[in-house]
Amino acid sequence: MLLLSLVPILWVGSTGIEANDWAPRSAEEKLAFSFLKSLPREWSGTSDRDCKTYEDKNIDRLSPPFAVAAAAFLRAFVAVHGDVTLTSAHRDEQEQTCVCAGEKGPCAGRPRVVKRKKGRRIVKRGISRHQLGIAVDVRAGTGSEDEFTCLHEFANFNPQFGVVFPLGKRDQPHMEPAARKGTDLRLAALGALQDHLTPCAKMRIMLTDAPLD
Repeated sequence: MLLLSLVPILWVGSTGIEANDWAPRSAEEKLAFSFLKSLPREWSGTSDRDCKTYEDKNIDRLSPPFAVAAAAFLRAFVAVHGDVTLTSAHRDEQEQTCVCAGEKGPCAGRPRVVKRKKGRRIVKRGISRHQLGIAVDVRAGTGSEDEFTCLHEFANFNPQFGVVFPLGKRDQPHMEPAARKGTDLRLAALGALQDHLTPCAKMRIMLTDAPLD
């Protein structure tokens, strides 16, 4: 098992807050945002056009507690297995609509027709976790099936980071905070402590070729 110092992880509930409502950032939160911005970032190529939801502005609008958890997880993953690329962070309504245009996978902002009583139909749009600031999309290595499997396994094998990939193969890059039961405030790791990291079962290091389309 590999030992690695963990960044403090704090997650408050599962409800998103508007970006303007975030509290002033602690030193740990500033380090987390800085780390996320240091990762390679680019368009995933899965929608009709590049909506640029991976820029500094999109990272800045993430929930700070989630940003700390995501940064701690990704820092550990990179240390154990290799590179990751951030392809999307927070999205406002317009950005979510842009991403959903031609998106091949699930997309919460895509309009859908819902039947109501007496045959009446209405158009509804869902709200994405990206819009709430509690989701990011990340690509493991070159984006191969084995690399995404490794990324998901690493989250499952190391629940102390408090992140999950809830959509599995339906949306492999999509990462959210894990559900917390019994309390809204959970300290998942302390910077002064070390914890065992369990690597994924198959791969030991990510590939280094050009990203897949």
